[in-house]
Amino acid sequence: MKKSGVKNALMILFFASIMAIGCKQVEVKQKSTVEVKDGWYYLNGDKYFIKAIGYEIGARPGQDPYKDTISDLGRLRADVKILKDGGFNSIRTWSQLSEEQLQIVQESGLKIIFGIWLKPEEDYGDAEYMKRSEELVRSVVSYTKKYDCVISYLILNEPMTDHIYKVGAKEMAYMLSTMKSILNTEHPGIPVGISGNAATNDFMDMNLLDFYGYNCYDYNNGQVRTMGMGNFLSWCNELNKNQKPMIITEFGYSVSDMGWGMYGGNTMEEQKTGVIKNYRSILDAGAVGACPFYYADGWWKGGKPAIHDDTPEEWFGYWGYSGLNDTVGTPRPVWHALVTYLKGLVVSPKNQEVYSNTIPVELFLDADVKYVTVKLHDSILFNQEVKKQGFLSDAIHYTPKGMEDVELVFEFYDAAMNILKTESIFALLSESDVVLPKLSIVVDPADNLAGAKNCTMKMTLSDLGKFKIVSDLQYNFNFHLGWESGPEGKMAVPESKDQKDIVLVQSNVIPENCWVMVASAGVTVKYGKFTKRIHDQKMVYRDNWFEGIGR
Repeated sequence: MKKSGVKNALMILFFASIMAIGCKQVEVKQKSTVEVKDGWYYLNGDKYFIKAIGYEIGARPGQDPYKDTISDLGRLRADVKILKDGGFNSIRTWSQLSEEQLQIVQESGLKIIFGIWLKPEEDYGDAEYMKRSEELVRSVVSYTKKYDCVISYLILNEPMTDHIYKVGAKEMAYMLSTMKSILNTEHPGIPVGISGNAATNDFMDMNLLDFYGYNCYDYNNGQVRTMGMGNFLSWCNELNKNQKPMIITEFGYSVSDMGWGMYGGNTMEEQKTGVIKNYRSILDAGAVGACPFYYADGWWKGGKPAIHDDTPEEWFGYWGYSGLNDTVGTPRPVWHALVTYLKGLVVSPKNQEVYSNTIPVELFLDADVKYVTVKLHDSILFNQEVKKQGFLSDAIHYTPKGMEDVELVFEFYDAAMNILKTESIFALLSESDVVLPKLSIVVDPADNLAGAKNCTMKMTLSDLGKFKIVSDLQYNFNFHLGWESGPEGKMAVPESKDQKDIVLVQSNVIPENCWVMVASAGVTVKYGKFTKRIHDQKMVYRDNWFEGIGR
């Protein structure tokens, strides 16, 4: 930013801070209603997609949001304006905002997934922990219930499998149900969830809560690698029987100079393209909300808030800071890409899906979008003027010629017919039933890890038909040991002779402290432009320790 820009920004912050000093806490009347039904959020009766972003007010250079009491109302007011102008409709927090801070979110028009920081690493069955947690929850909801910007609560972030085993699954279930009951009673109608990490908490029965909250990162390992991010999240949804809404509460890429795998070490261009790719996967998975991680770099995460350490955790931000005295920051390329992407979200059709002669169209559009066009081979299949922002539902009627691999090009225009965004969806169209290739796995042991020293995974590829295999087969044994993704690898797939099944086998030692294992495998097949990740996965527990929290 030029010097003149910095001066102007500081003047704006100064006046915003002066205004914030005179901010009085007032009772806020309910103006909007939240309803959860059919796996979706509805706001004032309209289907609502949560376009959120992870946000912490005390995460700037020199600050630690978990040690310092940081009000910074002027900065918060400026931030939420940036977010609202950027097309976001919500923020997601980890720890609780004060009532003064929440008032500013209310005034901005943004909604909030309100985090209440219950420590995930403590003993859920301990009476003192329960007492402290209940007191915190009751203290927070005493003021949050006055604000209709609160559309959800998050009460726990990424509990670890080994810890749940040690403190007790039933104890955890009781703790969650107790906190949920308090919030549901004091703030009726507002859903309560946790942000479980999909890689470590996939075994948990999220129906104990009001929605399914998952953090999920594309580090090119584990089940994201074998299944693909969208397929993995779809599987999590299916494990929960698709009964409630799913919100992806964290995803993103770190641009630290150093890293390993895809955890850190990404270029800003890789961050930009990766986040948009992740967002598309999240939509394909059937999520009803997405919270990319996160607005501003957290300099505090390496333990020295005044220094921007080269640890991946400190470089996930969409706005970066030039130094310790820069409190405003500047946007990175990913910010601009995401602002453009949010203008028109294609919920349906989805990639890797098969449709017949009716293609459902479901879109979430911002106020700038006035016309939507869908093209196939440069011919217009769908063209509609947009009467209001928000949810648009329609259908495309098209008669495919046999089995067609299609690239459906969505174009979004403003009132002056300037293009705002384009996006391609790759699908397969066929009037008759399509037999897709299948990958199935059988694991031994199949029912209980107790007493077993090794796990063998037999992987069978069948029904290839007209599809070609275009990748190695990738496999993974997720033993749920901390953040380790578990043993994994890839295998070249031999050609099928006379359309016979292809069988591959892998095995690994089962650690004695593995309480739940997910064995998974996946391979990519292709027909023309249509590609699909076919996969299978099996979950096996050790004995019945999971009762109360598992499936």
